[in-house]
Parts: sequence; structure tokens; C-alpha cells
Amino acid sequence: MTQRVAYRPLEYRTKPQRNLKESGSISTQEKRGDMAWMLLRVVLVFALFQQGYSKRKDYIKELEEFLMARNMEENLRYLSKKPHVAGSRRNNELATEIARRWREYGFDKVEMPKYDMLLSLPDEKNLSTAAVIDGKGKIKIGFQHEEKPLTADERQAGPDMMPSFLSNPLTGTVSGDVVYVNHGMDSDFERLSKFGVSAKGHIVLIRMGKGYRGNKIKAASDNGAIGALVYTDPEEFAPEGSNQTFPDSWWLPETGVQRGAAGMGSGPGDARTPGYPSVDGIYRIPLTKLKKPKIPAYGLSYKDALQILKRMKGPKAPKDWQGKLPVTYRLGPGFRDASSKVQMTVTAKSVTKSIYNVIGTIAGREEPDRYVILGNHRDAWVFGASDPSSGTAILMELSRGLGNLLKKGWRPRRTIILCSWDAEEQFVSGSTEWVEEHAQVLGSRAVTYLNIDVGVGGNFTLNMDGSALIEKLLVETAKEVQDPTEGKRKASLYDVILGRDARKVRGGVPFCENLAFGSDYVSFYHFLGIPGGDWAYIFGGRYGIRRSYPLYHSIHDNFDYIKKFVDPQFKIHLAVAKYTARVLLKVADAEILPFNVTNFAWTLEREMQALKALPALKSSYVSLKYLRKAVNAFYQTALKFDALKSAGAINGELAKRAINDQMMGIERAFIDSITPNQKLPFRNVLYGADSSNIYDGMYFPRVKEAVKRALKNGDWDKVRKEVSVLTFSVRSAREMILLIE
Repeated sequence: MTQRVAYRPLEYRTKPQRNLKESGSISTQEKRGDMAWMLLRVVLVFALFQQGYSKRKDYIKELEEFLMARNMEENLRYLSKKPHVAGSRRNNELATEIARRWREYGFDKVEMPKYDMLLSLPDEKNLSTAAVIDGKGKIKIGFQHEEKPLTADERQAGPDMMPSFLSNPLTGTVSGDVVYVNHGMDSDFERLSKFGVSAKGHIVLIRMGKGYRGNKIKAASDNGAIGALVYTDPEEFAPEGSNQTFPDSWWLPETGVQRGAAGMGSGPGDARTPGYPSVDGIYRIPLTKLKKPKIPAYGLSYKDALQILKRMKGPKAPKDWQGKLPVTYRLGPGFRDASSKVQMTVTAKSVTKSIYNVIGTIAGREEPDRYVILGNHRDAWVFGASDPSSGTAILMELSRGLGNLLKKGWRPRRTIILCSWDAEEQFVSGSTEWVEEHAQVLGSRAVTYLNIDVGVGGNFTLNMDGSALIEKLLVETAKEVQDPTEGKRKASLYDVILGRDARKVRGGVPFCENLAFGSDYVSFYHFLGIPGGDWAYIFGGRYGIRRSYPLYHSIHDNFDYIKKFVDPQFKIHLAVAKYTARVLLKVADAEILPFNVTNFAWTLEREMQALKALPALKSSYVSLKYLRKAVNAFYQTALKFDALKSAGAINGELAKRAINDQMMGIERAFIDSITPNQKLPFRNVLYGADSSNIYDGMYFPRVKEAVKRALKNGDWDKVRKEVSVLTFSVRSAREMILLIE
């Protein structure tokens, strides 16, 4: 699991009491200097985010007042009317319509770049199956391969509705006894062995949730399983019982199934062209050489999972592994009727199809070669009302508002680029291919990438994630937008986070997690080091808080779900649109970028201290001496850098440009382009994905992954190497912000 370290309150952070120098002592001169910087910090907090705004017309309010909830409702109704999987005719129709509107709104340039890439899709003529079979191989109980439609729109979808499917599977047929392994994470398999049960040679039954499904399948194969059945347990997806489910509530019905990517592969994007765009003239890796999961996997409803669990024998599963189905969960292996087995046949087809992004550009007036990018993916597994069309509906209304400003003579200081991505559900491919195609230009010109995936997945609270440079911007902006879920009580998005989401509050202040591996920000941040943010209004309540929601990736994530249960008047959509507008225009229009370098320095210090506390490093004699010195030097330089910004001493366009470029270079300094054969998530040595669950992010990922491997193979020299790479990156980041004289 990712190690989380408590954040200090953003408003009251002071220099750490522990001196980072090896001597362990603090001189009198250093103490006086510290006191001076502490006084400056009080001024910095309030001054940094005013810088650059005083001399410009306040177009933000005008944009906010132009946005309309009913337009987003109609947008969502249109976008989610039919299934629109990547590469489908309907998804291409939506792309064409988005491009038409952006041209109508007066955007300077609208493009639809095409990529011919490999997609993993169901084989409609030979669908995957799973069943309980008897000793002679005859089917006793067959499991569904399509979800049961429950509303008129679902019934009218017909053949366009994708069946139950986990993409990029290993195809084939296996049969055997079943072993139940809770959520199927590495820790679950370790615990299973302590009960004297092995997954080796068996089919494992795994619950969705608590991690990426592809990691679960990999863990199963690593532990010797021959197949994986992944199901949605009602404990997470229908805790109020089978009578309180969609279409009568927002909980998943017993026939509901979650689709999704199931492979690990070599990173995001087209597997045949890693690191390069899938365009003409680019070499494609042969299909026979592509990496696949080592075992087949099949998605089950909890109705079908019950048929397995109630027949199982073996030790009783521990209390915290018991789900909400009306049966005692047992570990197995096998059924009480030893002759009965489970058989699964997994099929799929790999098809080369054209996918289309839509890229709309509004040229900046003063800095047209600096890009502020806002994106949302368009493709969905089925109707995708929440994921992703709630975000698309917001993006489209926001683009209408920007078009209105253009008609009134406004232009942003920097170029704004709006993006509608294709094939996000297929390993974040649309955005990745575009980033790969334009990597050199984006690497030098992109200021930030802002992402909306699920714009509105629930009605509990706003969730913000982002890199440390823009964390303060994201948090402070939440104070400026009223939250619509508080009724007559006027409360901001910020206030509601404080009152409802203790997970994201430290020291009385909301904070952002950094960007892991879950959406279209991946290639921008982890490949190029472009700082960014991602936000959504999320699902939560008495049964917990989560980024996803019970109907996620099912046919029931449709317009009825949003309209009946989440946001009937689309006031939440409007609030998220206003929040997005404010963040976008603050970055696009500020003379001095609203980045907080001191906050970034605090992040480095906090995470370095957490790294230092790892027992494995102490016992293996891995020194962090030079890393500590580098972090301390960065911190001192960051204080001086932000003090210069807050003092209003940056005069003249050239000076402003220079200091902005310095801030743009900070996160880029952590991209390792030297070490060969680094998978994309680990090019960023500052922050990346946990290899055991890519939905979990962690700071200093390559050091921590090297530690994890060294505990098994004893290769501590590899850890020392990764510490040195990290140290070099911190030094390089400091060099980026040294004052230019």
C-alpha cells in the first residue's frame, strides 16, 4: 500500500525544526535567517495567488454567469443516448459534433487527428462464457455474458451494447476448482497462504474494488492460478440489499457487471508503438510479440458469484473477507461436490481501428507559444453518462462560454487547448498517442495539463488531485465556488470538503493527492513532467467515500442514473464547470504563473523524511546523505524564489517570461530520459504508480520499487543507484529556480 504522510496545514507551514545538514547543528546566523524566512512565509501565502490578476479584466465572473445547468443536462442527454465505445461509429459521430461546435464558437483552430491503433474488443460471434460443469463436462449452471437491461434506453441499445468484457485478455479455456481470495491483491494472496490454502493450479474468485483489476489478475498468475473470475460484491456495490438497486436506486443490481482494462502491458497507449504515435511511417511490433496476461479472466455479476460461493468447501474465510452475499464465504479449493468444476472460455479480438481526438485551440495574445491544456475523454464502455460524459458535458458548456468571451474581444494571455480524447478506456490511448506525436513541442511549451474524466460521479464532495506545484491553486479555488449540495446554507466547495471528507484534510486544510495512473494526465505528467490537476465531484456517504461509484463501467451508468439519483437539476455540474473555468483562466491569464514552489519544496522534505524512516534502508546501510543535502538546498532556494515573486519585483515581459519558464522546468527535472528501458510510469522519479496497484501513487517510486525488490533478491546496489538518480533530479530542479542575475 502507498505510504501516506500527514500534510502540514498549507497556511501555517514553517521550516522543519530538524536541520537537514549532516552536522545536526544550527548556527546562530542560520536561526536568524530562518526567522526572517518564517515572517516572509506569512506574506507569501496571501500574495502568491494575487500576483498577475490585478491588471486584467475579470473575465472569470462573466464566464461563470454565462454557464447554464440546463445546457449541461442537454449535453449529457445527447452524449449518453447511445453506447460509444472507442473506434465505434457513434463515438466518431460525437467527435464530429464536438468539432463542429468548437468551430461555431470561433476557436482559432479545430483538428481531428487520427491514429490507427490496436483495440481489444469482444468477439461478437463467439462471446466469452463461464459455467459450473459436472464430472462429464456438461453445464450445470451457465453464467451470464451480457447484463440484463432494466430501462427503455438500455433495451433499445441492441447490438451496440458491449457484453461483459475485460479487455486485452489471454484467450482460451480452463477448468478447475475455485479458490476465494478476497480482493486479490498481493497482500490477500500472502494471507491466503497463512490459512494453508494455495491458488496454484486453481481458478481464483476475486472481488472488484480496492485496486486495479489488472494487478489482481497479475497477482493471481504470479501465485500459480490458471484463471480469474472477478466479480462485484454487494458489500461495495449494493450494501442496502438486492431490492434497493438500479433502477430504484444508485446501487448495482444483481446482474450488473463492471467492464474494464485487465492487462498490464508496457504502459499506456497503443501496445505496438510504445513511445511513438500510431501514425503512418511508424514501426509496429508484431502481434505475436505483444505482452498479454498469463491467465484468462472473466467478469461476473454477484448473482453468478453467489452460485459459486454457496457450493464451496474449505476453511471459512476470515471475518474481513466475508462479503454481503447471503452465504458463508469459504476459501476452497473446490466444491462440496468434488466432481463439479468451473469452466471458463475467454475470447476476444484484436482489431486495428481509427480513433479520433478533437483538439480545439484558442491562441494566446501575449504568449501564444505557451499552452494551457484542458482535456476529457469521450469514449465509454457503454452509455458512460458519468464516466466520461458528465465531464464532456461540462467541457462543452465551458467551450461555449469561452466562445462567448471571444466574441467580446477577449483573448487569453496564453494559448488554451481543449481536448476530447478517444480510447481512454483502452489503456489511456488517445491522449498518449497525441502526447507521443507532439512530445518535443509539448515538452517545451505546455504550462499545465488539467483533466476532467468523471466530472460528476456522485453528490458527496469535490475531490481534487494534482501535482504539488499547483496544489495551492486547486485548494484555494475551491473557496471561490459555492457548493450546491448544502441547500440554503451558503458553503463553498472548500467548506464541504472540510465537513465531509476527512481523508483529504490534514491539519484542518484540504490537500491534493498527486497524480497516479488513472486517466489522461498520465502521459503529460509521467512522460513529460508537465504539472497538472484532476478533479471530480465524487460518490460517498454512510458506506464510504470513493472515486468510482457503484454503476461504474456498467450499462446502468446512463442518463437516468445522473438525472434521478445524482444531480437532478444539474447544479453540481454547474459548480464543477465554474470551478474548472476559474482554474483554467487563472493559469491562462496570470502574468506570473500561480505555481507555489515552496509547497513543492515542502513536499520533497516531507517525502524525504518518510523515505529516511523506512527500516529497510537503515538496516541495509543505504545512505541518504546527499539526497538530504539536495532537498535542503532546494528548500532554501524555493523560499528565496517565492519571496521574489511575492515582492512584486518581477517587472517587464522578459523577466516574467523567464521566471515562468523556471517554474515550468521544475517537474520536468524529474523525468529520467537517460536510464534505458524504463517503462513510462517510472520515467518520473518524483511520483509514480505502485507496481502492485497502479491506481495507488507514491513519491520516489523507483527508489521504493528497488527497495521492494531488494528485500527479495538482496540487490541493494540498485537501491543506491536509484537514490543517486533522485538526488541528481533534485539538484537539477534546484538549478531551474536559481535566481537569474
